Amino acid sequence: MTPARGKLIPPFASDDEERDYWETHDIRDYDDGPATDVVWDLRPEKKKRVTIRLEPSMIAQLKEMAEELDMPYQTLTRGLIRRGLRELQAQHEARAASG
Repeated sequence: MTPARGKLIPPFASDDEERDYWETHDIRDYDDGPATDVVWDLRPEKKKRVTIRLEPSMIAQLKEMAEELDMPYQTLTRGLIRRGLRELQAQHEARAASG
């Protein structure tokens, strides 16, 4: 780990050792602020099966792209839906803020 603010986080032999360490140290002495490229999903929601009808050509495109990305096409599809929802939500919030 690259030291932030001149301090290096030591390696820990166990979770208990790490918890004890952070009880007596302040993360702000080690952290340069929020990471913009990391998404923490520590407890993902349980997924629910849904049925959606897609054109065979779209499924083929999804499968082809997913293979290039080395992931299941359902995972890619879910990610694309998630991205679309975030973009729609951001547009909705922008319209609400301006009007």
